Amino acid sequence: MSDKKDGSPRLADHRCYGLMVAAAYGVVSITITLFNKAIFNYYEFKFPLTLFVAQMIFSLIFVTILKFGFPKQYGFPGPEVAMARKLWPMAMGWWVYGVSGVIALKYLNVPMFSAFRRFTTIIVMFGEYRLYGTRPPADQRNAVIVMSAGAAMAGLSDITFSLPGYCWVITCAISTALYLLFISKLGRESGLNDLGLLFYNNLLALPFMLASLLLSGELPLVMQYKFLHTLDFQVFFLVSAMQAFFLNFLIFLCTRVNSPLITSVTGTVKDLVTNGLGMTLFGDFPFLPLNISSIAVCFLGSVWYSKLRYDASNRPKLPSADDKATEMEAGRAAEQLSLEDTRRLHEQEGMMQEVQLKQQQQHVFQQQKQQQHKIEEEMPPQQPASTNMYMSGGV
Repeated sequence: MSDKKDGSPRLADHRCYGLMVAAAYGVVSITITLFNKAIFNYYEFKFPLTLFVAQMIFSLIFVTILKFGFPKQYGFPGPEVAMARKLWPMAMGWWVYGVSGVIALKYLNVPMFSAFRRFTTIIVMFGEYRLYGTRPPADQRNAVIVMSAGAAMAGLSDITFSLPGYCWVITCAISTALYLLFISKLGRESGLNDLGLLFYNNLLALPFMLASLLLSGELPLVMQYKFLHTLDFQVFFLVSAMQAFFLNFLIFLCTRVNSPLITSVTGTVKDLVTNGLGMTLFGDFPFLPLNISSIAVCFLGSVWYSKLRYDASNRPKLPSADDKATEMEAGRAAEQLSLEDTRRLHEQEGMMQEVQLKQQQQHVFQQQKQQQHKIEEEMPPQQPASTNMYMSGGV
């Protein structure tokens, strides 16, 4: 009945499956950015917290359906209080990252938003150095500097200057970096799969998001929104809310099926398409030479960085000084273990020889005893000396 039983080919077995997953991630990532921007600009829906709460609720619904509907493929333990305490910092990073992102799009055009998000990479590099002591090669650091310089140029050349927008997008970049660092650290420690992490992210952040929504005073204004009962707005809002889950799910799927590098390269290509569409669709990007040049510098820096990461992934890893020291220490330990084993083997051989010698001695002793006993049985019995004396008259 199923494809697995009748031998029919599965989609996951197709040779282009990884490419299709990467393409799906790119398409969803592009469309969710454009849909969010369309809701805020074209429909003038100035309530980003409401949109984000809807995205979180849909994500929880879809993850719960996958968890209980397909437990073998997508199941995970929980919810558990101990796990929630462990993953709480990651959820807070996710909450701030999501809120600041949707608010920043209210004030900035899409190319500027994408350019300033490039600061995330340099923050992640600094965080990895502080946490793990890792430092990328010099050429990768230079590529990140080029990206950051392009983002700074974009801000200085933006005639649609928006201080709140810059503050929110910088907050988004910082919180995104913290979120990624928390995923790297707490994700490994928790042992959860990707959907489990997504579930705890939304579940733990939802109370804070609801509190922010209530304090913002958006809900009464949403009820008075002029396009609230318009079908085309409802479709855009529903698609945007649903896409948040699919975007995260496809990020996890693309990383697992392909690699983190392919996901990163796909994100870079996605930004190019998003910037081009954002410049032409919404009419809020000023086509000035310096403005376009700054966006181009930022994008070229990201392409350069992705290429360096790709080259580094294909280059055979050379052993570091720590690896060599560890290898030498392992060699010494193996040599010491070999000497110890040899000594024990000699001791065991000596003990076995000693046991065999004792057994041989006992065997010889038994043979001598048996021969002595046989000789005694063959000899005639002797008369006592006192009887012989009496019979000879010697007394």
